[in-house]
Amino acid sequence: MNSIPFRSALSALALAMLAGCSLVPEHVRPAVETPAAWQMADAANAQAASAEWWKKFGDPELDALMTAALGANFDIVAALARIEQSRGALRAAGAPLLPAVSGSSSAASRASDFGPSREEASLGLSASYALDLWGRYRAQQRSARAALDATLFDSEATLLLVQSQVATTYFAALNARDRLTIAAESLTAARETYRVAEARYRAGSTSALDIAQQRNNIAAIEAGIPPLERELAANRHALAILLGRAPQGFTIAGGGTGHLTLPEIATGQPAALLERRPDIRRAEAQLVAANADIGAARAAFFPSLDISASATRSFATGLPAETASSLAASLLAPIFSGGSLEGSLQSARGRQAELAAAYQKTVLTSFAEVEDALIGADSHARREAFLTEAASEARRAYDLSQARYRAGASDLLSVLDAQRNWLAARDSAAQARLARLSSAVDLFVALGGGWAS
Repeated sequence: MNSIPFRSALSALALAMLAGCSLVPEHVRPAVETPAAWQMADAANAQAASAEWWKKFGDPELDALMTAALGANFDIVAALARIEQSRGALRAAGAPLLPAVSGSSSAASRASDFGPSREEASLGLSASYALDLWGRYRAQQRSARAALDATLFDSEATLLLVQSQVATTYFAALNARDRLTIAAESLTAARETYRVAEARYRAGSTSALDIAQQRNNIAAIEAGIPPLERELAANRHALAILLGRAPQGFTIAGGGTGHLTLPEIATGQPAALLERRPDIRRAEAQLVAANADIGAARAAFFPSLDISASATRSFATGLPAETASSLAASLLAPIFSGGSLEGSLQSARGRQAELAAAYQKTVLTSFAEVEDALIGADSHARREAFLTEAASEARRAYDLSQARYRAGASDLLSVLDAQRNWLAARDSAAQARLARLSSAVDLFVALGGGWAS
């Protein structure tokens, strides 16, 4: 093989590689109006959330449930599988940047009427390489890498969603037990009132109307218990699914929400959300991928240069071995594509513009979600305080009406009214407690879960 053409080909290859360039637009984060601070001021004793933010509620059972969910939840398993898919796509996208090498072999036996048969064999090795003159393959690899980043951030969003679902479902189950306890205590009190009313009826100091009214009150309280039992079961079943378990036989030990700690959460600055929230980071990664796709679409308009080399060693019976080699280069330039290249570039630019708008909307939505969560946490805290006070006063009114009834100073109707008000006030306070717990979870999620202080 002549060495001069070979050296010339190598020189051309080196010059082409040096001339390689990228047509990918520079990524610029889309401008979004960012508030200087949150409208709701941070609490003085607030603390930044850790990666295990749920531990701030101070419930070991919740910690155990969260650990189990993070290891077995099927949404998380599916998210991890999507990461593997993206990694495979990135690996495939990088393949054109490396030479492709293949081997071949053959063997044959040729018979002849004029002599003995001849055995022939050959071994071959070939390599090809497409020069990335305009950065097309690098742009495709960059797009695939950004797509992988988007998938990783999406998995973080899935992780945060599962964590919030475990927490809120667990709290809802505990709240159902709180309300069942309230209903049971109210039922006991109603039955005690009925016992007093029945004794007075037998003594002739009250009418059958009082007895009927109290029976109606007892039945109404009893009717409210099955829906609460159904709610408790539904939340237990939902929690089991989140943990990747069968609902049958799944139980929780917690008896109510009274032992839970309500954390004060430091929000940080609004701009920090851009680096903290996985949905914002996913939107930006998708935008980076779209920028790279524009570069790849631009590069498709320019010529492509392929280098190939091969060597074959042949063997035949009775003949000396022979070696054949070749080195070739081919240049392919698009002349007419019927609008295919132009359409691809137009589509890539439109996709980039769409994702830029989606990114801006995601950022603004995140600001709104944090403000909503802050307002919700404050309003639910104040509402719980008012309802707790109302329940306390309703209990006092019930005790006073019960004492007056026993002393014959008032009728049963005042007792029934006080009893219903007491039950309703306690039940409302319990639901306000759940709303406050849920708003704390919402704030953790809106702020992007755990982060370093």
